[in-house]
Amino acid sequence: MQVSDLKRYFLAALLLMLMGGCALQKPVMRPDQPHTQTPVDQPPVVAEPPPVPRIDPMADVPGDKPLAALAGALERIDCITGDEDLHARMAFESRGGRVVHFAYYSKWKPRTCALDFARTTQGTKWRLTPEGHTRVHTPQGRFLIRTTTDAYVFEFEQVARGKFCGMSGDINGSMTIKRKVSPPECSVSGIMDPNDTYLDSLYKDKLKQQ
Repeated sequence: MQVSDLKRYFLAALLLMLMGGCALQKPVMRPDQPHTQTPVDQPPVVAEPPPVPRIDPMADVPGDKPLAALAGALERIDCITGDEDLHARMAFESRGGRVVHFAYYSKWKPRTCALDFARTTQGTKWRLTPEGHTRVHTPQGRFLIRTTTDAYVFEFEQVARGKFCGMSGDINGSMTIKRKVSPPECSVSGIMDPNDTYLDSLYKDKLKQQ
């Protein structure tokens, strides 16, 4: 075999090797083109609200002090808001703008709640807050009664429903009763929330309209 033939043979073999290497070579990813994966939709994470700390309903609140003796004009109001099957009612008596007795009744047919407290009710404590409001302590929960020139506001704080309603859970919220109007006018916020599976199924649409 001549030298020229050997050169041609060698060049042909080298060309075949180079062509085979190119066919097997994997593409090289450039640093400026990082590989990205298609994001997968994940359901949003909903954080549950922290539990509301339980209060000791009979514990004294710093700054509160005993109520003064009764004085001033007598005022009696009885107000109801809602309809026959779903309503809240508050009847109370005050002296000089200071509530001394109140009775609350609510109804989610077929269930009802009823409670009644006076300054003389055994086992309760009535105190004057630094802001001039009346705080009522009972073993089942607390009430804060705010008096303004045009309204009385009864705030319910973790009032256990077991004794008064025969249901689990608490009553939280407020009822506002206007003064010096006839007939009486009142409104509620929160205290008529059923927080009960059975009552929710009966009144969820009606409660949304209130």
